[in-house]
Amino acid sequence: FEKPFSPNDISNLVRWYKVNTGIIGEDGGTTAAGTMADAEEINAWQDQTRNANAVQATGEDQPHWEDDEPGAVKFDNTADMTFTAEEIGANTDFTIIFRLKPISFGTDVLLASDTNNFIRWHSNALIKVKIGGAGISSFEDGSNTISTSVYSTIMLVRSNGSTGNLNVYVKPSNASEIDWDSAENHTDTDALVVSVIGAESDDSKSLDAYVKDILIYNGTALDEAQRTNMYSYLESQVY
Repeated sequence: FEKPFSPNDISNLVRWYKVNTGIIGEDGGTTAAGTMADAEEINAWQDQTRNANAVQATGEDQPHWEDDEPGAVKFDNTADMTFTAEEIGANTDFTIIFRLKPISFGTDVLLASDTNNFIRWHSNALIKVKIGGAGISSFEDGSNTISTSVYSTIMLVRSNGSTGNLNVYVKPSNASEIDWDSAENHTDTDALVVSVIGAESDDSKSLDAYVKDILIYNGTALDEAQRTNMYSYLESQVY
């Protein structure tokens, strides 16, 4: 009997905000009890690694639950959540994974800590990454875009820590993985700090999307086989 794949099977998983799991509403609803109400504000998303829950206590900044998008957390251009900062050292491999469906595109931040550390998109064909205050790496793919009609998995991977090779992989649920802008051979070895989901700072460059999963590996660059397993796992979750 072969054990089913789990993200925990890959070493150095330090954050996992999981679809339909550990979500706590401002009005007392929880995903554990199946009692989240439509449009209920969300004040916590529990980290499944037990390291750092994502929280938001301010009502106007809280993401929402929507019955029409079960399991997802809706960030709607005003919402963000924070967690205890994760510091990824210089010359250290990492993988950051999002599974989400955009509502609209602007200069929207997926994950950040400040103006020197962020992952954001500027359009459905342009993702920008800034690590530790160094220059911005732009990943652009004019022939493959991120759709607003299906969930996509986006992975930022840094490998070969001493050279800091950066790749952005995008896989829609209904298509194959694309290594975006790989010919540019982006590199950055600086330390990265992340602590905010859905904004650069309060009410700044806020995300407009439904988010199902966020995972961070501090010390592991997922290889092709691991990415394939991850896509299959994320896309097959039933709840």
